[in-house]
Amino acid sequence: METLVAAEVRPEIKVEELEGLDPEFSGGSSHTAQALLTNPTTKEFDYTLELYLGVTKVATSGLGVITIPAGESQYVDFTLVMPITEGDYTPYLDVTVAGELIKHYQATENVTITVTPDIDIGPITWV
Repeated sequence: METLVAAEVRPEIKVEELEGLDPEFSGGSSHTAQALLTNPTTKEFDYTLELYLGVTKVATSGLGVITIPAGESQYVDFTLVMPITEGDYTPYLDVTVAGELIKHYQATENVTITVTPDIDIGPITWV
């Protein structure tokens, strides 16, 4: 008599797009990026997500969890406060399930941080 073993469904994710409105921002400003995530498996999974800039994570969305049913897609918003140092930063999206990294996605466009001249003027007093 043969024993049947159930096939294990391994978690997967497909990142179809990672969009921001404009890849050039002022240092210290807050912006939201949106990604379309698809679960291409036959089982629902809880995905832990983090969007960050640069390999040293100079800015991060923090960790968030989303449940995506089998075969379905969901848009996810990620809000980040931009770093205050000028430069180009590569956006990354890491997706884990049960502590295991299943996808390390690199966006197609870098984020450019600029610092524009500004000044605050206090009251003018005569001494």
